[in-house]
Amino acid sequence: MNPFRALFFSLIFISLALTNVRCFGPDGRVGQASVLIGSNLYFFGGNTMNPRFTDQVIYLNLSSSFNILSPPWNPIATSPIPILLNSAVPCLSTDKSTVYLVGGMSQNQQNSSILMIPQSSVYAFNTNNLSWTTPNIDGFNSTFLGRADMNGVADSNGNCYSFGGFFEHLTAASSSITYNDTNIFDTKAMRWLTRTLPNTPLSRVLYSAVLKDNLIFYIGGLGDTGNTTFDMNKIPIFDIVNLKWLSMTTRGDPIGSRFGHSAVLTQDGLILIYGGSGISGSSNVQVQPDVATLDVSTTPYIWKAIITDKAPRPLMYHSATLFGIYMIIAFGSVVPQPASSKLALNNNLYIFNAQNYSWVNTFDVLNIHGSNSTNSDSSSLGVKIGTSIGVVIFVGIIAVVGFFFYKKFRNHKSVPIATPGTLSYK
Repeated sequence: MNPFRALFFSLIFISLALTNVRCFGPDGRVGQASVLIGSNLYFFGGNTMNPRFTDQVIYLNLSSSFNILSPPWNPIATSPIPILLNSAVPCLSTDKSTVYLVGGMSQNQQNSSILMIPQSSVYAFNTNNLSWTTPNIDGFNSTFLGRADMNGVADSNGNCYSFGGFFEHLTAASSSITYNDTNIFDTKAMRWLTRTLPNTPLSRVLYSAVLKDNLIFYIGGLGDTGNTTFDMNKIPIFDIVNLKWLSMTTRGDPIGSRFGHSAVLTQDGLILIYGGSGISGSSNVQVQPDVATLDVSTTPYIWKAIITDKAPRPLMYHSATLFGIYMIIAFGSVVPQPASSKLALNNNLYIFNAQNYSWVNTFDVLNIHGSNSTNSDSSSLGVKIGTSIGVVIFVGIIAVVGFFFYKKFRNHKSVPIATPGTLSYK
């Protein structure tokens, strides 16, 4: 390749890199496990229905600003989960170097219709060297293998708490089981503790769980019959210090009962819930309101409905993660959903500003902690606009100069040097 052509293609490559063109976009899914580590939001496994479960590990890079139409997804193709895995509980080590995936259901590699119990009690992913191991857990509860539809909550001491869960029948002769035991995984000592305690709530699945001030608040969910949702005005609470169950009632705005929703703890200490589904007959139906907050700083707790515009399609079975003031919504299934139809999987990303309660199209890394200063916001916006314009102009100049040199070289005809035995045409 001649030097001018090489320069031309090099400039094109640089231009594409500068304009942040991304090609990878993950399939929609449900049952994914998600963990935030630093500025990387990891997702493990799930059910993509392509054909069913996946062993994929992907992450969303939150270190720079982006638009929801082109989120910075990255696959870790060299280190998939050792098995196809759906609905596992993720637990993070205290040094944030290891993600433990516990429970969940697997499937036969050759026949996706055959469900299988995971071969190991836990699969550990090292985020530094991207390797997988299967460490032993002392006292592990073997009935936890194959459980699904739970939410795990971790404290700062390396303990991961899980409640209930659902075990799907593997054959026509076996039965499904919904649990109501309390499980604690000590990631430091690699020890497991299962407790059946007084005042334990009824069996439930597909609830949301949030930790605040050593209390885990369990919100909503489905009962063991699979067609009954729990009252949102009665909140079971687990005290992780005294290892006992409590309960509290709520007041405020009416909040529709739901399952498959999400909940995060905002910077101002409120529990923010989003999405989920209600039940009408045998169909999943949209719930109202789609967004709400629960104030647990006063008793009874107070619900407040949040009315928003420009809301995305209502979702269930999605992941929600708070990063600064932004609640990042990924994957899930669209609601409503008739019982006889296939899940309508979502592969879009949505962002909710938990400070001013609005849906936004841009993740602004310069404003992740929010701002009350108009001048600061204006200055930040001016810098971003100026930077963007500068990059566009720079890329345009490079492309024009490269194209000019390429055309000049292409139109230039070299004149052969006449030598003995060579015909020269003029």
